[in-house]
Amino acid sequence: MKLFLVTGLPGAGKSTVRRELQARGYEAYDGDEDGLAKWYGRDGLPVEASIEDCTPDFLRAHSRDIARETVEGLAARSGGEIVFICGDPENEAELNDLFSGVFALILDEDTRNQRLAARTNNDWGKLSHQREYSLAFAKKWEEMCRQFGYTTIDAAQTTEQIVDQIVAKVNQDPGYLHA
Repeated sequence: MKLFLVTGLPGAGKSTVRRELQARGYEAYDGDEDGLAKWYGRDGLPVEASIEDCTPDFLRAHSRDIARETVEGLAARSGGEIVFICGDPENEAELNDLFSGVFALILDEDTRNQRLAARTNNDWGKLSHQREYSLAFAKKWEEMCRQFGYTTIDAAQTTEQIVDQIVAKVNQDPGYLHA
């Protein structure tokens, strides 16, 4: 299995990295743009929701996850080829064993907020309660990055530099595994 996760908080550049990986000929999916990530209620059932539905009350009662079966399906279909998923599912820790490696795009809060305010491909993060939700998730996410030994990459670099590092790591060590 050569399935890799490129994760990061909203605004870190995951969707942009996915486009660059595809431009270089890699199979790469975006959790949001390709519909892999879905909202789930605390009962574990998927819920249809638009960005307008994501009120503070909704966010307290739901999580944005990628189903394990979805990731297993991508891994099975990969046929040994390198495949990337670019996204930040809240159930990331539960999926960790399915990935050959995980790359964490790290970006300071001010730059991330500037990117969220300026981006046009996704409306998440435009409202203050969404940024607060992401900030609260950031603490849990940063601990997970340390716990699982993710390969961290400075997301303030150019997209080309970021993807160069990802591709070099994957290709230099075909058996690359995160800790």
